[in-house]
Amino acid sequence: MILAIIIQIFALALLAIGVNAIQQHKQRVELERRQKIYRYRKLLDETEDLMTIASDFPVGKSLMHVLRCRARDSLKLLIDVQPYMVDLKTRLQEYEEAIAGYNPEDKSLLVENFSIPAHDKQIVVMLQGLKKLRKMLRSEHGRNRVDSNVFHEEDRRIEKTLVRISAESLIRRGEAALSTGMIGSARQYLEKAKRTLSEVTFSDDYITQKLQYIDQKLNE
Repeated sequence: MILAIIIQIFALALLAIGVNAIQQHKQRVELERRQKIYRYRKLLDETEDLMTIASDFPVGKSLMHVLRCRARDSLKLLIDVQPYMVDLKTRLQEYEEAIAGYNPEDKSLLVENFSIPAHDKQIVVMLQGLKKLRKMLRSEHGRNRVDSNVFHEEDRRIEKTLVRISAESLIRRGEAALSTGMIGSARQYLEKAKRTLSEVTFSDDYITQKLQYIDQKLNE
């Protein structure tokens, strides 16, 4: 009788341990699933934010293609852990159609011309957005997900835009200081703009013209 009770207690203990182990396993699986959802959705949101940023700058359609592929891959990962989300599948189809319609021979820019804001805070936001784009592009290239020719072409476009924004901002400050008689400050801003343009590893009509303009102002 006592032996039977002991066996029953032992069996109940084993059952409790088994149930607890199953519950812990389920909780661990669910936690991992939630972590994946958070990670993949964050990647998708960041990519779509970058698509919005890119649409305001003179970068190629090939860069937008890279971003669409990145968003598509994020959606696929999300659907794997959330297969019941119909809206995700709809968005995936939209990206697939846009990717299929991409023409690698199309070398046109998303924006031919762009204006540089007058306020410093807006300029800072613009520079931060471009730097994020460049970081993403380099990351994707490092993972062999971007053709080397596309990478070098788009990286150079981003670099040119960064240089242009920085130089224009400094020239504006120099001109403003000059107009108010602050000759020392004007010279500092213009010399810094000149260094910014002189230190780049490429040259084009914009840089040549701006360097000539800055030298003219410095002579004044």
